[in-house]
Amino acid sequence: MGGQDFSSTEGTSLLSTGFDEAPGAPGTWRRPLLGELAVEAGFIGREAIHGLLSLQTRWGSRLGDILISTGGARPTDVARLLAAQKGLRFIDLTVEPADPTLADATSLDFYIAGRCMPWRWIRREPVYVAADPERARPAIEALEGRPCLIHVACIRDIDNALRERFYDALNERARFELMTVSPESSASSRVTPIQVRLLCAFALLVAIAFWQAPAWTAFGLNIAFGLCFLSVALLRFISIFIGIMAGPTAEELAHEQGGPLDEATLPDYTIIVPLFREVAVLPILADALRKLDYPASRLDIKLVFEESDTETWEAARRLHLPGNFDLICVPHSYPLTKPKACNYALPFARGEFVVVYDAEDIPEPDQLKRAVAAFRLGDPRLACVQAQLNYYNWSENWLTRQFAIEYASFFDLLLPTLAKLGMPVPLGGTSTHFRTDLLREVGAWDPFNVTEDADLGMRFALLGLRTGIIRSTTQEEANCELDNWLRQRSRWIKGWLQTYFVRMRNPAALYRALGFTGFIGFQIVIGGFSLSSLIHPLFYLATFVSLLSAHHLGDLAANLPVTVFNLVVLISGFGVTMLAGMAATATRGLKPLVLEALMMPAYWLLISAGAYKALFQFIVRPFHWEKTIHGISSLAQLRLLRVLLAAEEKSR
Repeated sequence: MGGQDFSSTEGTSLLSTGFDEAPGAPGTWRRPLLGELAVEAGFIGREAIHGLLSLQTRWGSRLGDILISTGGARPTDVARLLAAQKGLRFIDLTVEPADPTLADATSLDFYIAGRCMPWRWIRREPVYVAADPERARPAIEALEGRPCLIHVACIRDIDNALRERFYDALNERARFELMTVSPESSASSRVTPIQVRLLCAFALLVAIAFWQAPAWTAFGLNIAFGLCFLSVALLRFISIFIGIMAGPTAEELAHEQGGPLDEATLPDYTIIVPLFREVAVLPILADALRKLDYPASRLDIKLVFEESDTETWEAARRLHLPGNFDLICVPHSYPLTKPKACNYALPFARGEFVVVYDAEDIPEPDQLKRAVAAFRLGDPRLACVQAQLNYYNWSENWLTRQFAIEYASFFDLLLPTLAKLGMPVPLGGTSTHFRTDLLREVGAWDPFNVTEDADLGMRFALLGLRTGIIRSTTQEEANCELDNWLRQRSRWIKGWLQTYFVRMRNPAALYRALGFTGFIGFQIVIGGFSLSSLIHPLFYLATFVSLLSAHHLGDLAANLPVTVFNLVVLISGFGVTMLAGMAATATRGLKPLVLEALMMPAYWLLISAGAYKALFQFIVRPFHWEKTIHGISSLAQLRLLRVLLAAEEKSR
């Protein structure tokens, strides 16, 4: 089954359901043209056919795909036209469902790849339905070992029938496949027994050391933690120069140097958007996706809903989205996480590439083309390209301004620096573009890791795959309320803690896989950033205590070295962080934020609060997903109003 080839032939869209071949293709004259059938059926006017044919020439897609993706007809309607064109019977699976006893779980991947499934037994012979019977026939007959009767069915109905028939199997795969295939990469266990013993041994050793020599032990830990904090500061300092002055990478220049892409040669692209209680931003998201500068006929958009979230599901149905939007409902099960939802949708992805967006995202229209240009550079090890993130409501209040500074430093300086130095890149969770085959090959996302993006970036590096950066920004809604921000931040740091303990189950293997530079980068970025968030308030306390004790004892010289060291750590750490924030915001054009970077020490205290909450939840609720509420910003509400007014105006 796995060897059956369902790849598209020349001039055939992966998303297509077998509609008219390109003009002039051999054999089309023997059949009625789909355009004529569409006109006769009343889906389009005869005067509109020329515009559709123009799009067909420009996009290189089949007319049926264009009709579906532009809202000219539903997938079911076009499947009926296809059946009439080919002289085959159309099966409406919602009216005449498939016999549930025929489909075999071991052939599930075969059915999904071939857009087909067994339908009924007729005269002791298996009858199949397929979105494109001609393309599916060789593989089906090879599987069955005999000629088969194949009827036409809508691809969406086939997918929905497969999801209904294999409800449990798909759900179990989304939850446990990585844990089963690569248990060493799964965060389903917080820590291994060996790690528990090592942590207990370390705690006992520290306790004994404090009992025997409390002053020297405190001094040693102070120095060790300070060096950790300084290593993070050093990497941030380096990122200012490499991120800005080292020049763009090949991936960043690919779109500009390659020139305009021929839209007829663009591959199919799957967009996965996991949604949970997102009614407030759903119209903004749909509007942004429809404005992407990419042939709509080559977009396979998966809106993924939790089974319990009927409100968002119904809101999406009320939007009357075109047929290239596929609404997928994920069975209710734990862990209730974004990566599990993405895993559930991934088997149905039709695109050569796949990107994940969040509910509140507004990507730049040409982002997909920039990603394609980067992937076409010819490096087969390039598994992912990360776009940059920032916030459209950065000016709303102090919290959003600090958040925007942090994001500019991270996505505009730090991540490009890690990519240029050959270090593992912790992905950003959204606007991450993948080669679909490589994403599946590495086991996709870990449903038990609540910061699945950082984990996946590390796994790519471990397997010798590379992550690049593209200069395209996705605008998001920054959290403008503290409690909402704290929930999100604690989840992020908890996921980084999960990632660190997972990857450090075998440090020797990690070192061999990443090499010296990559191993040090992992320790600083994943370990150092997490630890520094926890310990940096302690430097305030240590400095205060050393000064206070020196005052009471009247011996400043005895405490001077540690006091100076702590001051150096704090000043250098915060100084570099502020400098990086200033450089990043100035480069991005957010000049009003340059002086706001001086307030980052206060912001870092909030990050530490989130870190301690993350540490607590890592121990007691490791897989709990802290939901971020979107659509609460006044600018988000204004955007929603504009989208709704534009839709109303268009409908008149």
